[in-house]
Amino acid sequence: MNDPTLIPRDALAGRRVGLSVSESSDLAALGLSERHCRMVVAEVTRAILLAGGTVVYGGRLEPEGYTRVLLDEIQRFKEGFFFIGFFLAATKFGATAVEKLDETTQRLGALGRLRFVDFTGSELRLRDTSRPEVEFDDADAYSAMRGFVARDTDSRVVVGGQLTGYKGHEPGIIEEARLSLEAGAELYIAGGYGGAGALLALALRGNGGAWAPPGFPRHAEDLGVQRALDRFLAVSKTADLVLLPESDAQTLEASHRPADIATTVARALASQRRRGR
Repeated sequence: MNDPTLIPRDALAGRRVGLSVSESSDLAALGLSERHCRMVVAEVTRAILLAGGTVVYGGRLEPEGYTRVLLDEIQRFKEGFFFIGFFLAATKFGATAVEKLDETTQRLGALGRLRFVDFTGSELRLRDTSRPEVEFDDADAYSAMRGFVARDTDSRVVVGGQLTGYKGHEPGIIEEARLSLEAGAELYIAGGYGGAGALLALALRGNGGAWAPPGFPRHAEDLGVQRALDRFLAVSKTADLVLLPESDAQTLEASHRPADIATTVARALASQRRRGR
């Protein structure tokens, strides 16, 4: 992969872009693998960083997965104002060894920050061992972290996402997309990697989907998924959605090409910034 020159170096200065990504159950049917998801994460991250923006990711440190991809990307840049923010939910913070937290903080150095969100949606300090008296479960912790990140970002980019086996109250990427709209953030959905991203993109566009294989995305008809989708669509009806040129909208809905997705997202982010969003 080559460093893309998509938009001016300062085009996204001051912009905080949330990244929601995970592999979906549709990858094999699309002829893709998790490696392709990692490639699109790397390309999108690089495009945002090169334009002066900040990438924000809420996930986990072990196993590293996409965290490793982001860490590898930030370490490509040894000078400048590139920055990545990592968020951990309370249950992940409590279950992660302090040594691992320290290691990640050291790897980020001055180019990133590791942040923690408690069960109430407030930020924790690294050495804070206090816990609320009321018991909360993983789903509550994830929702609190996702809400915090949604309020802390200007935009969100969605790729893939599980529609089964999720640990939150609803599929995580659907919840993150909805919370971003509720917070007034821009939303960019890449549907070509299946899963939650495809479900959201097809539901919003309505007139697409000719490229999709039968029964796509898998598990879309599950009751919990449909409830989450209904909540998202209800919010989308009153949200200030970003309207892309038709060619860009088609690319985001269906493309499997990381470079095309990164180019489209970066160009759209810069365009919205020029318009004062």
